[in-house]
Amino acid sequence: MFYWGRGDRRNVILSAESIWENLNRWKGFGYPLLEPESKPYNINGPSFPFVVKVDENIFFMYFVGWGNNTEGKIPNTTGLAISQDKGKTWRYYKKNPILKLDKPWDREGTGSVCVIRRKDEFWMYYTAISEYFHRPEGVKTGHGDVIPKICIALAFSKNGIDWEKYGPILSPRGFDAEPYEYIVSKPFILEEEWGYRMWFNSFGQYYRIQEAYSFDGIRFEFTTKKLDDYFGTGKSGDFDDEQRSYACVVKKNFYHMWYTGNDFGTAGIGYARGTIKESKSAI
Repeated sequence: MFYWGRGDRRNVILSAESIWENLNRWKGFGYPLLEPESKPYNINGPSFPFVVKVDENIFFMYFVGWGNNTEGKIPNTTGLAISQDKGKTWRYYKKNPILKLDKPWDREGTGSVCVIRRKDEFWMYYTAISEYFHRPEGVKTGHGDVIPKICIALAFSKNGIDWEKYGPILSPRGFDAEPYEYIVSKPFILEEEWGYRMWFNSFGQYYRIQEAYSFDGIRFEFTTKKLDDYFGTGKSGDFDDEQRSYACVVKKNFYHMWYTGNDFGTAGIGYARGTIKESKSAI
């Protein structure tokens, strides 16, 4: 497991390992794999790691760099780190960030990603911040009176480094969701026999984990309208009784999901298990 840790206002990337026989006993390696840089885009350190195996030795890690917060905006861009020893040690790519803020849907920032490989291409599903706007009258938000519009977009690459952007493939539904939804983010894609499943964050006042599905990996449909109808929250007093977010799913005999609880992971990482079914929704 590669995960984001934070302490003393610094973001770092860490790792831990477990065995399949006991997926709730993780042992950390005890040292950061990536730390903050002196460069403005990543001066406060990396977060949201997503690792892709390129070949037997080379791994790519896509991450979110945190710059300095200015004007109340989210200072996020997407970067790349490379390992040549199967993920043991890492170095930053010299030309980060790897996604320019040059499209209407991502001109204010890019964030967490999921990268899959389809034949000879890399497909990147990424969090994209398009704009900031005044909250609609009567709407309660988690960001005050000025809120971001955040969608999930798609880009393609032959080498996993240079990207051609396709455009948004999942956008917040506003008043068509319950409660009012202005963020969909942090995609995780799993390829199934019939198509693709996407777990993602949905935000009104707190994050919720939801799911969308697609038969071609591009045109996705939401599975639920109400944010609490899919995975909801834990019982009162639990570590996730207000919020669940940042899902990562592995399919092996069951669906195994790891996710964060209240306060974006400050309360810890949780685990859930779903039965494999021949359908578009199993967890």
